[in-house]
Amino acid sequence: MLNQRIEAARPIAKKINEVEKSLNLTMIQMGELMSSIAAARLAPGTRFSLTAGIDASEKLIAAAAQTARSYREVVEAHAHLTEDREDAGLRTVSWGDGLECPPSKAELSETATVYPHAVTCA
Repeated sequence: MLNQRIEAARPIAKKINEVEKSLNLTMIQMGELMSSIAAARLAPGTRFSLTAGIDASEKLIAAAAQTARSYREVVEAHAHLTEDREDAGLRTVSWGDGLECPPSKAELSETATVYPHAVTCA
């Protein structure tokens, strides 16, 4: 019975880690894109207008904020999965180097801070 619960939970633990990692990579890539837009305006000889890329940058800022909110929601979902894991009598499975699971739902509401490290342990 325990082995069946472990096997059922394993893909969930792997996927939550992948989702957290992909959102972090998305935020990195958005920042790099915005930096590239600004750098293009400053590049010698490009003759871009002073406002080139501003509209796109504003849209990227909004998308980055939404991505950050999505990341927070996924971390909160991860905390719920952590509680479910504990209720099912399963142990923590860590996929990172010394990083911990997000706090439980109760701990998360107490701290009200963004969990800084994406780790799978659900």
